[in-house]
Amino acid sequence: MDKRKLQALFSILMAIALFKPAHGQYILKQADSQAALYNYVKAIPLYNKAYKKKKTAAAARGMADSYRLMNDYVFAESWYAKLIAIPDHTAIDEFHYAGILMNNSKYAEAKGILDSYLNKKPGDKIAENMREGCSNAVKWLAAPIKGDLVNVHALNSQWSDWSTEFSNGKIIFASDRPYDSLRRKPFFSSSNIRRKYYGWTGNSYLHLYESNGKDSSSTNLLTRNINGDYHSAHASYTADGRKFYYAVTKLVKKRQSLLGKDTPYTLNVEIIEQQRDTTTDGWRQSSTFPYNGIFKYSVGDPFISPDGQTLYFVADYGDKGYGGTDIYYSRMDENGKWQTPVNMGPGINTAGNERTPVFNNKGILYFASDGWPGMGGLDIYKATKGSDWKVENMESPVNSPQDDFAPAFASNETFYFSSNRFGGRGNDDIYHFNAARVLLFNLSGKVFDKKTETPLSDVVVTLVNKQTGTPLKAITDDKGNYHFMLDSASTYGLSVVKTDYATVTDIDVSTVGLTVSGDLHQDIYPEKADLDKPFKMETIYFDLGKSSIRKDAETELDKLVKRLNDNPTWKVEISSHTDSRANDIYNMKLSQRRAESTVAYLVGKGIDSTRLTAKGYGETKLVNRCTNGVSCPEEEHQANRRTEFTILDK
Repeated sequence: MDKRKLQALFSILMAIALFKPAHGQYILKQADSQAALYNYVKAIPLYNKAYKKKKTAAAARGMADSYRLMNDYVFAESWYAKLIAIPDHTAIDEFHYAGILMNNSKYAEAKGILDSYLNKKPGDKIAENMREGCSNAVKWLAAPIKGDLVNVHALNSQWSDWSTEFSNGKIIFASDRPYDSLRRKPFFSSSNIRRKYYGWTGNSYLHLYESNGKDSSSTNLLTRNINGDYHSAHASYTADGRKFYYAVTKLVKKRQSLLGKDTPYTLNVEIIEQQRDTTTDGWRQSSTFPYNGIFKYSVGDPFISPDGQTLYFVADYGDKGYGGTDIYYSRMDENGKWQTPVNMGPGINTAGNERTPVFNNKGILYFASDGWPGMGGLDIYKATKGSDWKVENMESPVNSPQDDFAPAFASNETFYFSSNRFGGRGNDDIYHFNAARVLLFNLSGKVFDKKTETPLSDVVVTLVNKQTGTPLKAITDDKGNYHFMLDSASTYGLSVVKTDYATVTDIDVSTVGLTVSGDLHQDIYPEKADLDKPFKMETIYFDLGKSSIRKDAETELDKLVKRLNDNPTWKVEISSHTDSRANDIYNMKLSQRRAESTVAYLVGKGIDSTRLTAKGYGETKLVNRCTNGVSCPEEEHQANRRTEFTILDK
C-alpha cells in the first residue's frame, strides 16, 4: 500500500474513532435540552443512549435526576448507585442518592451516604435534618399513630389526583387524568404545544374537577373559563363560596429577535382569582394576584382565609426567602388591595421547600416541607403559634417515606391529604385519616410513711410504660403529692425511692379496657428501712451441695441490684444458710461459698464490692424444726437453704 493510501485509511479510522464520542456528546446535549424543558419522558431514552455509548457521570446523572424528578424511586436508586460508583461524581449526587434511599425506606444506607456528604459539606442543615429524619422514621413506622387511613377511591384514578378543597357540598381536586372536552386547537403550531401531555410526567396537564366524593361517576371537569390548556390546580374557596383562588400555568409567544421566529415560552406558576357571577351564577376571572412574577418566579398553593382577607401562598422569591419555596401571606387593605407579602419566617420556612399551607378552624397551620426532619420527600407538619412557632411532624401513617402533601379539612374536620406512597391507586392519591379517639388519664396519689402515715416529700416516683419501656419521674411535694399523665390501653409499673426508706417496686397501673377518660388514684406506703433487719425478697434457692446461682435466683438478685442502685449509700450483708444435713464444718464452708457466689453476681452487675459483705452461717440459724437427726420433708429442708440481705449502713 502506497503512502497516500495509508494516510487516507488512517484518516478514515481516526474519523470513525472520533465520531463515536462526538456523537455521544451530541446525544447528551439533546438529552440536556429536553431535561431543561422538563420533558423527562423524552430525556430519559436520550440519556440512556448516551450512557451506553460512554458511561460518564453526566449521562448517569441525567438518568438518575430524571427518574428522581419523575418520582420513580426504584429506577432512580439504581442509577444513583451507578453514578456514585463513578469517581467524578459530586457531593450533590450523594445528597440526592440519600434522599432516594429514604424514599425507598433504606434509612441505614441513607445515613451512611449522608455521613459521606456531610464530610464534604459540613453544616448543611437540610442534610442534618434528613439524617435526624432517618432515625425518627424508623421509630414512627414501628409505632404509627392509631386511626383509620382511607384511600378515597371515589376521587382517585390511575393518574395523579391531589389537592382537595371543599365548597358547597362538593370536593374540588386536581388531576392529570386524560380529558377531551376542553381542548381547543392551540395558538401555536409547534408540535410540542399541540400535545395533550406534559413532558415532565407523560400524563395530561393538571385540571380541576369536582365530585360528591361518594362515587367516581359524579366527577366532573370544571368549566373552560377555569381550566385552560395547561395546568390548573390547588383551589381554595372563601367561606361564602363566592370567590376562589387557584394556581395556573400558561404559555406565551416570545420573540427571539427582530428577524427571528416566535417561540413558545413557559411562564412560571401564578395565582388567579375567580368570582361567582351573580347574573349567571357561573364563574369569571376577576383578577390575578398582583405579586405574581410569571417571568421571574413561581407563586402558587394558595389558601384563602374564610373571610377572604388573608391569602397564604408559596413562592420562590429568591433572596427574599430562606430556601426553595417559602410560605408567605398577604392581607387585603380597606381598599380591597393586596398588601406586600410577608414571609412566615424561619420558624416555618427552611432552606428546603415549604408547600401547600392550610389552617384548620382552630388556627393551627398545616403544611408540607422537605426541609424539616422527616421520613423522606415531602412530609406534612402542623405548627402552633405561641411566643414562637412549634412545628411537629404528623408522623406515620399520615407521613410515609415518599411525598405527603396538600393537607385539607372537610367541614367535619376530617383530615385529607395527598401522597404518592407505594400501594396507591395512581401516581398521587387522595387519602383521609381519622385518628383514634384520644383518651386522657391522670394518675395522682400521695406517698406516706407506712408506720406513721405522715406524707413524705422529696420522694422520687418513677412510672415505666411496660410496652415501650419509657420512664417518667416525679418528685413529691411537701404534702406527698405526685401525678402523671397516662396513655390509653397501656400498662405501667410504679416505684418509689427515698433515702432511709425501703424501695417500693412493681406497683401495677393499667388503662387497658378503659373507654372513658378519667382520673386514677394510687397512694404508696414505703417502710422506713431498719438496720440489722433483713429486708424481704423471694427466697434464693441453691441445689443441694452446690453454690452456683440458679436461673430462678437471677430474677430476685436483679431486683436487689435495682434497689442498691436506687439507694447508692446502702451497704448490705449477704448472709447464706444451709440445711442441717452434712456436718457443721462442711455446711459453714458451703454457706460461705454461696454468699460469695451471690456477691460475685452482684459485682458483675455493676455493684461496688465495698458495699457488699459475704457471710456464711452454715446451719446455725435454721428457720424450722429440721435440726440434726430430725426427719423432715424436702420442702422444709429447702426453706433453710436461703440467702438473706441485711442493711448494715445507709
